[in-house]
Amino acid sequence: MWLIQFISYLNILVMKKLVLILLLFISLVGKAQIEQKYYIYNIVSFEGNFSKEGVKVQIDNGKEVEKLRDDKGKRIVFKTPAGALMYFFAQGWEMFLSGATSEGTSWAGTGGSDTSSYWILRKPCTKEEFEEAVKEAVKK
Repeated sequence: MWLIQFISYLNILVMKKLVLILLLFISLVGKAQIEQKYYIYNIVSFEGNFSKEGVKVQIDNGKEVEKLRDDKGKRIVFKTPAGALMYFFAQGWEMFLSGATSEGTSWAGTGGSDTSSYWILRKPCTKEEFEEAVKEAVKK
């Protein structure tokens, strides 16, 4: 009787190991099939006094830094930074990173500083679109 129970126990252990090995194999094969993702990036920075002028943005698209304009060439001004962010999200961009840079001066015991915020946005693209964007970004 104990021999039958022992053999049954061994069969359960072997089956558990086989299931574990099968799950590991499936996860490794699944990982190997994950396709490389490519993204186009834009760096968005802000200009002007938000409370007086509205939010104006400049875009670094890898080729040049330019002011954001509509189809007619008119400068786009947003009421708030959140409005600008929603505009880019509506265009298919996603937030990759946000940050700020600061610079300051001092002279004779007084000084000042300026801080500029920026967003790094990205949009999925094909490998070919990515490679073309890299070529266009390199100064010749």
